[in-house]
Amino acid sequence: MIETAKIVLMVIAVVGLGQAAFLMLLLRHEGKRAFRANRWLMVFAFASCLSFIEDITDVLLTPKWMLLMAPVFMSMTFAFVPSIYLYFREIADRPVRRPIYHFVILIPVLAATSGVVWILFDQFVPEIIHGTDVEIDIAIDQHIGLSVLLMTVFIGLYIQLFAYMPKIWKVALGYLRQAGEQLGADQVALRRWILEILIGITIIFLIFTMTSVIDMFVKDGTWLTTVVQGSFALVFFRMCHLLASNPALFVQADWRETDADRAENRTEKSVSTRVIDKDTQTEQGRQFLDDHDVARIRRRLDKVVDETEMLFDPLLSMPKLAAAVAATPNQLSFVLNQHLDKSFFDFVNERRTREASRLLIEEPERTILDIATSVGFNSKSTFNLAFKKITGLTPSAYRRKNLDKTDD
Repeated sequence: MIETAKIVLMVIAVVGLGQAAFLMLLLRHEGKRAFRANRWLMVFAFASCLSFIEDITDVLLTPKWMLLMAPVFMSMTFAFVPSIYLYFREIADRPVRRPIYHFVILIPVLAATSGVVWILFDQFVPEIIHGTDVEIDIAIDQHIGLSVLLMTVFIGLYIQLFAYMPKIWKVALGYLRQAGEQLGADQVALRRWILEILIGITIIFLIFTMTSVIDMFVKDGTWLTTVVQGSFALVFFRMCHLLASNPALFVQADWRETDADRAENRTEKSVSTRVIDKDTQTEQGRQFLDDHDVARIRRRLDKVVDETEMLFDPLLSMPKLAAAVAATPNQLSFVLNQHLDKSFFDFVNERRTREASRLLIEEPERTILDIATSVGFNSKSTFNLAFKKITGLTPSAYRRKNLDKTDD
């Protein structure tokens, strides 16, 4: 008969497993432009999947099979912290040169936990097969080699946690400060997003630490483990919600230069060479945009305005326009705010209003609502407000004024 606490734990694990699977699918469908950063979140989600699977197998499988699978479960626990660190390094435009080095620790952990399993099978085969955990626990206390291996693994987990967490906070908050110089209205949302993610992952890592301590020092901690894992599932659910509701905040730029772009860039660089002090660059990290990047975005923005009708799309968003000009939403926001002195909505509404002004005069038989929807406005009231803000007149007054001039 399965204990009630274990049933609750298994339900929590199944729900958490569904959340982790959803997160991986969500990240996978964000496309190639987001993959560089999202691959590390996928590693984090995969490690979370294994953690929840471990809880399920702990209820359903015998101690023998649990021991055989323990090295994989334990070693993947060491992938949590590096994956989050690499994610924030990627979105901060400071990718690690050899990220695989951050996962090398999985190999000695896998070897150490495999050694623990080998010792247990070598010394306690009958107890393991019949599931008599009490006798095994007593024997472990008397086996120095086994105790050393276990303590080494857990101490390594704590060292990794305390070594990486300050780095994660530092790079994330550094990115936030750096992005603050290039963001307009998005800055508040970005700050809230980053802080919630940082607090969430910190809580998750502390929960894992608590779970390890419970497993080591509490003889019958099933209900306590259930509460801890339930807390983990709730925090993890919040993280999934944040990622789902902000899928394009950290899409990485993917420049695809044309021959004209390359030729113009070479000309620009020959006229003005940008020199950066190495000490300053090391301290501040890589800048998000230099003068050539700004010029490139502005050229592509002009091309989108002149050659396409994208700005008339009623579902146009900052991420969609950023993708069209091969920039991140943050970079496009910076160019609009700092170099064009306009917000995203002002930029789009000016182009829509300019086109609407032409249609109001050239097609007087069309209704104002028809023209408003054709240039991307969702309602007549929104169109009137934007049109009057830019021209100083309502659409109907603008039409009457200009048609009267034509008649004269």
